[in-house]
Amino acid sequence: MPALAVLAPAALSLPAAPAQAAPAHTTTAQVVAAPVVSEIPPGAGHGRPVGAAVVDLGARGYQEREFLMSGRADTFQKVGVWTSGGQWGARATGTVQDYTTRLLVERPADPARFNGTVVVEWLNVSFGVDIGVEWSQSYEHFARAGYAYVGVTTQKVGADKLRSLDPARYGQVSLASDALSYSIFAQAAEAVRADAAALLGTDGPVKVLAAGHSQSAGRLATFANAIQPIVPAYDGILIHGRGAGAAPIGEGVIALPLTARIRTDSAVPVFQIESETDVRTFADARQADGPRVRTWEVAGTSHADAYGLAQYNAQNARDRAINDGRPISCDRPVNAMTWRYASNAAYHHLDRWVRGLGAPPSGPPISLLLGNIRRDVDGNALGGVRLPDLDAPLAAYAPTNSGGEVTGACLLLGATTPLSSARIRQLYPTQQDYVTAFTRAADRALAAGHLLPADHAEAVARARTTPLP
Repeated sequence: MPALAVLAPAALSLPAAPAQAAPAHTTTAQVVAAPVVSEIPPGAGHGRPVGAAVVDLGARGYQEREFLMSGRADTFQKVGVWTSGGQWGARATGTVQDYTTRLLVERPADPARFNGTVVVEWLNVSFGVDIGVEWSQSYEHFARAGYAYVGVTTQKVGADKLRSLDPARYGQVSLASDALSYSIFAQAAEAVRADAAALLGTDGPVKVLAAGHSQSAGRLATFANAIQPIVPAYDGILIHGRGAGAAPIGEGVIALPLTARIRTDSAVPVFQIESETDVRTFADARQADGPRVRTWEVAGTSHADAYGLAQYNAQNARDRAINDGRPISCDRPVNAMTWRYASNAAYHHLDRWVRGLGAPPSGPPISLLLGNIRRDVDGNALGGVRLPDLDAPLAAYAPTNSGGEVTGACLLLGATTPLSSARIRQLYPTQQDYVTAFTRAADRALAAGHLLPADHAEAVARARTTPLP
């Protein structure tokens, strides 16, 4: 996903990158004036943000606000040869363009509940409209722990869609090209720090985390390797569901290595989390965990899932942004594995990591044989970070699906195939046997650091009320 506006480190109150983080041929960005933030009146246009939350924010002590961010964004170009190791040189071109974009903010209604960390998401535009994947998966954790969240319209297609859906509300939103995206995303971090009173309703944040999924994850891989070293905008980066490559730094055909690992000399922590769908294309970019890079591959999960889809369908029915508002449905029930538990744990650990409280626990890779995922007798993946719904299964969880009206969607949504009654009775002769097996699996995930205590309690309570066929 697209770009950002550039500032020299001296012009920002951002974490300073250590000298060794950038290779000798990397240059710093020139100074660009700070972005200006203004709130969109709640009643403007249709009276709600496109992509507004569909959960009850008030019940969680949260509120939603929407802002315009305007400024001048730079573009970047490669310096030297980019190799698979990720130590990529880059420099600002000095060619700047005006832009106006939007920031969708979810924040604690009571400033005293703010935990000091802001998650800034590079909103995904794979289906032609902004989608907040990270918010959809981890909003319960964000609300429990007191995070603030900012979704950034970072790419041209997302900006154009906003104007088409609600021209009265978003008439000023304009991004000339995706070449500006990296600069715009960096400026969003600057705005969060400089305009915290307006955006967050409180004092400045302690830490600002970057996050993005799928296409946005590919953009963040490039951001982590090439942009963050010269524009130290974020304290940590979470990359969710990317393939082995990365995204171009500008527009047009730009030679990139087919395999892009995260640079091991990163000045800030980078946490990669991969679903089973992603591993098939990501495997060539696997790298050992290190002081600044950690990767989890979560078995049984898909690129998108039933939990997120329920929210996307509700948003789309209201906004009519995709397929005239009709829900996405696939040939088989969509993957219902509890990815959100791993996502929540990843954010928890990344927040601790950037605060100097220790790196996240490691997770074993999903088991592959000749490029194919190895599976047990029920068809579930072997290896990987394992959640209790997979280690005490009632179904087989597949990484892909088929059918649907929206091209490509079901390939990413995965499938759930319930185990036969006979197989379930073989695994769990009684209801209590199932609860015991599930609780033990949840205990293992909790001990490994792959499941948070609140999600452990929710999962075990759910198992106790799940009837066996």
